[in-house]
Amino acid sequence: MINIALIGSGELGSRHLQSLSRMDNAIITVVEPSPISVEMSRKRILDLNFNEQSHVYFVDEIKELPREIDFVVIATGAEPRLSIIRDLLKHATVKYLLLEKILFQSIEDYAEAKKIFESENIKVWVNCPRRMFDFYSFLKLKLNKENSMVMEVTGGDWGLACNSIHFIDIFSFLTDAKVINVISDQLEKKIYPSKRQGYIEFFGVLHVTFDNGHLLKLDCVREKLPMNISLSTIDGTYTINEANGNIFYNDENANIEVLVKYQSELTHLVAEEILAFGQSKLTGFDEACEQHIPLIKELLSFYNESENLKTSLLPIT
Repeated sequence: MINIALIGSGELGSRHLQSLSRMDNAIITVVEPSPISVEMSRKRILDLNFNEQSHVYFVDEIKELPREIDFVVIATGAEPRLSIIRDLLKHATVKYLLLEKILFQSIEDYAEAKKIFESENIKVWVNCPRRMFDFYSFLKLKLNKENSMVMEVTGGDWGLACNSIHFIDIFSFLTDAKVINVISDQLEKKIYPSKRQGYIEFFGVLHVTFDNGHLLKLDCVREKLPMNISLSTIDGTYTINEANGNIFYNDENANIEVLVKYQSELTHLVAEEILAFGQSKLTGFDEACEQHIPLIKELLSFYNESENLKTSLLPIT
């Protein structure tokens, strides 16, 4: 049997658990001290007609996990993530690790985590799942990446702080390009409380420049507006509507099937691919750091300047 651990089974973690529960050759141990989250997770497994008692076990602490674990998902918020990694690797030997984003709230944590993973010889991926959507892979084949492209994400109240990294990641995938710079001079000069207690949110426009001249524009207003994604090339413009399930090219249907999968449909596929081949379509840790660090640096600088602070922690998740 395969030993799998899930740390954190809140709103997102329980969706990971729904997916992992599809694996019939795995024992899944879930670290979740909240009785409310445990009950929600159990209900969500049963909603899929899985008998979680057969191979899913809930514990309160990391020290109750097995000593050898094949695959771990850490689905907590960003704030405790590094300390969780430390505690996990002090307790158990881990082969493969999947982390939720945002990875960490301080720049120093990225370097420390990298050092830990290298010393423990652990392969790590970050869960930005759009790379697993077939329509983005198909779209990538159609693009001429030698010419600069502009991707624009527009809409209202879509979570600029916590979700920008998803679009940075998928644009990096589409262009095979690396982030050069993140520019925050068109953000609103005000910090807003996030929907998640204890975290902050930003509104306005972020620009992300990539090598080869590629540009990503992330535009989030405070009103509730649908999200639209456009990708402009030298030849024309793709308009991607994930919610409606269509892609148009120069205002004509591009005949690309758009199927957005939920997390509850994906995590077991990630685990099975990694356990079988030691590889994943998801972004590896080092590449993810190249995307996260410029974003965290710029937003942290903006946050400190806006609030007249000198903190090294950016409270986003």
